[in-house]
Amino acid sequence: MEMWRLLLACLFCGLHRLCVRGASPGDIIQVKKQIFDGYDRYVRPVHSHEEPIQMDMLFSLTSIDSLDLKSQKLKWNGWLSLTWHDMLLSWNASQYGDLDFITVPQTKIWLPDYVIDNDVSAKRVLGNSDTLVFIRSSGLVTWEPGMVSETSCKIDIRKYPFDTQTCSFDFLPWMTTSRFLNTTVSSNKIQMSAFVPHGEFTIAGSSVMFARYPTTFSDDDLVGISFSIVLSRRPAFYWMIMIFPMVTFPLLCPISFLVPVESGEKITLSITVVLSYLVFIGSMNDAMPKLSDTVSLMVIYASLQTTISILTVVANGLIICVHKLPSDFQVTFPKFPKMSQRLVAIGEQKKYLPKGESLQSVTGSSVGLCPDDHNTNGMSACEEEKNAVSGSDKWIQIARRLDKICFSCFLCLTILVSVIFGFLISQ
Repeated sequence: MEMWRLLLACLFCGLHRLCVRGASPGDIIQVKKQIFDGYDRYVRPVHSHEEPIQMDMLFSLTSIDSLDLKSQKLKWNGWLSLTWHDMLLSWNASQYGDLDFITVPQTKIWLPDYVIDNDVSAKRVLGNSDTLVFIRSSGLVTWEPGMVSETSCKIDIRKYPFDTQTCSFDFLPWMTTSRFLNTTVSSNKIQMSAFVPHGEFTIAGSSVMFARYPTTFSDDDLVGISFSIVLSRRPAFYWMIMIFPMVTFPLLCPISFLVPVESGEKITLSITVVLSYLVFIGSMNDAMPKLSDTVSLMVIYASLQTTISILTVVANGLIICVHKLPSDFQVTFPKFPKMSQRLVAIGEQKKYLPKGESLQSVTGSSVGLCPDDHNTNGMSACEEEKNAVSGSDKWIQIARRLDKICFSCFLCLTILVSVIFGFLISQ
């Protein structure tokens, strides 16, 4: 009885192994011996030497580390997915325990000689000796080399810090021309499913473009694939540390015209505002890239506002000079003294003409300057006005009027410049 039980148990175990049988390590070893026997990784796996290899490419971006505006370099992480058929790496899965795939190091099989063409460090092969390649029984090979690279990126700072930069990742076969390698892309944009959001930039879009490059060793061309990405800067931080101070600082300059000359702080305030603005521009200049092909509108705006601020210092200095002039100071015209005297006389006549009376109706140099109408005290209105003018310093009144005119002009000019540059940046 026990013998029968033992036989039944052995039979049951054998049937169970047949039903759930899978590939063993020995099967994997046998497959590798079969497919790599006589395999040369430097020979293209095609039936005919003139036959091109059909390759599919997909690029995935995982993160953007930094975008250096001064050196115009973009540091990023990602991987490239390449798929093709290798006719020498196929086997019958049913003969090896239904073994459907294997993985081998990339150094054991033929690989396309793609490099990152715009890498700023060096032209090197993708992946490394530890990168594995996924091979199916049908000969379908999938290679996904990861990469951390710094690529060149043309920077346009015209609208900085509201700029949008377009950077590309250029992949180019180093020696294999289009006659032997036909590459297609499975998607017309960069895959962003595993992308980690960046704190300074957002992804505004991506695209794919093919480019042909002539060779010196063949009549055929190299076909490169360029994956482009559009980076849009987040402006919230720059609003607080750059835009708001840059716009409000120039508004302090017209305020100096409201300070009376008697306080002694008029010119001090305007100079302090100019110096503060220059210090702020110096700190902003450290963050700006030193480029000559494009100039930021913010730099031009800061330069204009600095010029306006310096003009306010000059205007305040002139107003103080006018305010300090003695009351008996007269403006003369040395080149045309007779003409200047005549103009002054005509001006005085016009000043005291009654309403509705023309200058032609008045004869003589002094006739008509003071009409005959008198007030109740026996003094004419003309004499009262003369006494009021002589009782006050006319140059102080002129200086105060200049303060009002300059305040209005410089305030309007500052606001106008800000509005114009705001419109240009928003375009």
